[in-house]
Amino acid sequence: MSDQASRFYLSGGSFFIRHIKFNRSREEALSKMKFVGSFCWKQRTCGLNVVILLTFLVLSGNSYAEEIKLDDALELFYKNNYDVLINRYETDKAAADLSGASLRLNPNLSINYTGVNIGSGGGVSDTGNTQLAVRVEQPIELGGKRALRTDAARESLEAARLSHKDFIRTQLIGFYSAYYNVTLDRLNAEFSRDELKRFQKTLEIAEKRYNAGFLTLNDLTKIKLALIDVENNITNLETKYKNDLEGFNVLLGTNNQLEPVNIQMQENFNKYAEESLMERAFNNRPDLLSLQKQLKSSESSLSLAKAYRIPDLSIGVEYDSFGTDYQPAIGTGISFNIPLFNRNQGEIARRVAESDQVKVQLERVKRQITADLREALRNYNGSLKILESYKNGKKDMEELLENSEKSFFLGGITALDLIDTQRTHKDFVTKYNQAFIQAVLNNELLKAYTGEQVPATGM
Repeated sequence: MSDQASRFYLSGGSFFIRHIKFNRSREEALSKMKFVGSFCWKQRTCGLNVVILLTFLVLSGNSYAEEIKLDDALELFYKNNYDVLINRYETDKAAADLSGASLRLNPNLSINYTGVNIGSGGGVSDTGNTQLAVRVEQPIELGGKRALRTDAARESLEAARLSHKDFIRTQLIGFYSAYYNVTLDRLNAEFSRDELKRFQKTLEIAEKRYNAGFLTLNDLTKIKLALIDVENNITNLETKYKNDLEGFNVLLGTNNQLEPVNIQMQENFNKYAEESLMERAFNNRPDLLSLQKQLKSSESSLSLAKAYRIPDLSIGVEYDSFGTDYQPAIGTGISFNIPLFNRNQGEIARRVAESDQVKVQLERVKRQITADLREALRNYNGSLKILESYKNGKKDMEELLENSEKSFFLGGITALDLIDTQRTHKDFVTKYNQAFIQAVLNNELLKAYTGEQVPATGM
C-alpha cells in the first residue's frame, strides 16, 4: 500500500482526479477525505459521482493493512504459524509414547476343544473322547522393566517439549528478520515519498528559472529525467514492501493484512557482556536442555536393555474337561524363557552407542552456542558502530543538501551538482535506515540466541 498522493485540477468548474493511491492507514485516509470534502464545498465543484468514488476508495477495507505491535505479532506467530503447529505434534506423539510405556502387559486367553470327529459328509460327531481346555496367562515383567521404560519415555517427552521450544527459537530468527524487513521497507518508502516532494519543489523552481532565462533547457531536462528515477524508486520500494508484507503475514498464519507499527528512532541501545550472555544461554538454550533430557532418556533405555537379561514370568490358570464323563479339572502353570544364548547383548550395545552419541552431541551444541553468541554479539556491536557513524554524519548530510538546494535556486551550482547531492542524500538516508533497523534486529537476535525469547505460550 502506498500513501495517497492526489492531484486535483479545476477546469471550467469540473473536478478531475489525475492520480490516486491508497493511504497507509484508515485514519490518514479519513483525514484526506475531510480535506477533500472541505475543498469541494468551498469550490462548489465536486459532483456527486466524484464524492461517491472518493468515499469508496477511502473506506474500502481491503486496501489497508492493520498495524500490529511486535508483542501481538509474536503471539499470533506462536498461535498460528504453520511450521510451529506441525512441529508441535512431535510433542503429542512423545506424550502418547509415555502413556503406552506405563501400561502393564495384557493377559492371554486360550480355548481348545479336541476329540471331535468330522465325517466324510462334513458332519461333526462327538467321539466320546473329547477334551476342553481353557487357559488364562498373565505375563509379569521382572527387573523393574515397566518403571525403567516409563522413566525413559518421560525423559523423551521432556526432550520433545524442549526440542519444540528450540524449533520455535530457530523460527524466531526468520520472524524477526521478516518483521524488521517490512519495517525497513516502510521507512524507505516514506523517505522516498518525501524525496519526491522535495524533487518536485526543485523542478517547480527550475521551471521558473528556465522561464526567467536563468536556466538552460539542458539543465531543466536533466532534472525532469532525474525525477523519473525518483518515481521509479518509489514503485520498486512499494513493490518490495508489498511482497515482504505478504511473506510476513504467511509467517503469522493469518489471512488479514497486518503490518508492523511505525518504529521510533531510538538513541540508546543495550550493552552486553559476553560472559553474561554465555551464562544465560547455557541456562536457557532449549537445544542444550533437550539433549540433557535425551541423555537421561538414553541412560534409562540402557538400564532397560540390561533389565531384559532377566527373564519375565508368565503365570497361568487352566480349566480342563475331558473324557466321556467330562470330569473338570483345574491346574496352574508357570513359564519363562531361559537366557542361555541371547542375553540382549545387541540391544545393550546399541543403547551404549546411543548414549555416547548424545554425549558428543552435547559437546557440539555447547561449542555451537559459544560460536552463535560470539558471532551475534560481534554483529550487534558492529551494527552499533555503523549506526553511530551515520548519526554523526547525518547533520552534515542535511546541511549539505540544504545548502546545495539554496545554491541551485540562486544559480550557484549546476543541475548536475544538485542531482548528485540529492542522490548522495538518498543513499545516505537509505543506509542510515538500514543501519538502524539492523541494530534493532541484531538486538532481538541476541535474545533468540540466548534462548530467552521463547515463552511458555510457545508450547
